[in-house]
Amino acid sequence: MIVDVDTHWEATRYAPGEHPLEPWLDELPSSIEMLAFGVAGDLLAALPEADRPSPQELLAPLVARAEERGGPVILHPLHASSAAERVEWMDAVGIDHCLVNPGGYWQQLEFLGDDRPEGVRRCNDFLTDQLSDARDRLHAVAVIDFTVLDAAVEELERARARGARAFFLITAKGRPPSNVSPGHPVWDRVWDAATSLGMVAVVHIGNTAPDFSGWADIGWNRPGGAGVAGLARLANTQRAHAAQNIIAGLLYGGVFARHPTLTVLLEEMRVNWIPPFVDTLTRQALPSPVLGDWPFETPGGDMLRRNVRVTPLPGLGDTDALEFLAHLPEMCVWSSDFPHHEGSPDPIELYRPGLDGLDEARRADFLGDNTAACFARTGDPL
Repeated sequence: MIVDVDTHWEATRYAPGEHPLEPWLDELPSSIEMLAFGVAGDLLAALPEADRPSPQELLAPLVARAEERGGPVILHPLHASSAAERVEWMDAVGIDHCLVNPGGYWQQLEFLGDDRPEGVRRCNDFLTDQLSDARDRLHAVAVIDFTVLDAAVEELERARARGARAFFLITAKGRPPSNVSPGHPVWDRVWDAATSLGMVAVVHIGNTAPDFSGWADIGWNRPGGAGVAGLARLANTQRAHAAQNIIAGLLYGGVFARHPTLTVLLEEMRVNWIPPFVDTLTRQALPSPVLGDWPFETPGGDMLRRNVRVTPLPGLGDTDALEFLAHLPEMCVWSSDFPHHEGSPDPIELYRPGLDGLDEARRADFLGDNTAACFARTGDPL
């Protein structure tokens, strides 16, 4: 079985009234403002207002490219997704199942304020409706508002009933969305629901907003400063740190001990930091004269290898993906990122010839069996 754990649902246009955030469209930022927010919104919010570059300044290379081509300012190629189109592509590549992340519209939820829960429901309804003709192979990734955890559980249950098999985890300015670590037992109602519903928790790039307070102002626009090119690069230095806080909290808070069938999947977070991070957490979970005994029967390193999955993405620089697979074979799973620009329409070929050099069992684990096993152990297999 081949399982693609990271694909996206994009649209070139929406029919009248079809946009998932239709009631608020007139109040939401423009497309270029949203693109700037997606690239560096957390950093820009931490800058003094007078020192924030305009979207056109921040995205100058994309603006120049758009002017050359005579089209809109975009990060990813325009793509009109449909269930038939996606299944046809899957059949051509040899993919059996896809997790499908929501399109870029989900980032606009940040601007809905008190209406966010309703926006979340509309987003989940839209995506599950779009996938309904092939829901046996296309599995929606739901967005969830975790401000009120009981309400989050209700939306998990509702989204699962509509076909979702995964959901996004997020941070808000470096903090957990309910201002309580997901490692705290108060979150167990969420993890109970996830495991009983057969759903995987996804940490995807763009969901891991850090807190840049005090760090954002590098004097980019001052004499001798690095300019907007330095600022844009700074904006993408803390994504992994937010993901690390989630994983460490879940491990040391005992979530993985209390929920052995839970899976947390890291997508587009790069993989070069994962092996040393896992090694560090594993060592810190050993009995120590300073730290004391490990409070759980299962060793911490075993929990990480059991409960965490990571997908590399060569288009984001993970050229050592198969080395990562060799180091942590239980944790490594495969994805395409289709149809985004850092993905590939022929994603299995990206890993050849190295992929063909793997033994058959290791190759099968990477391409799908590791992921399929995560769903199967919940009692609700793909």
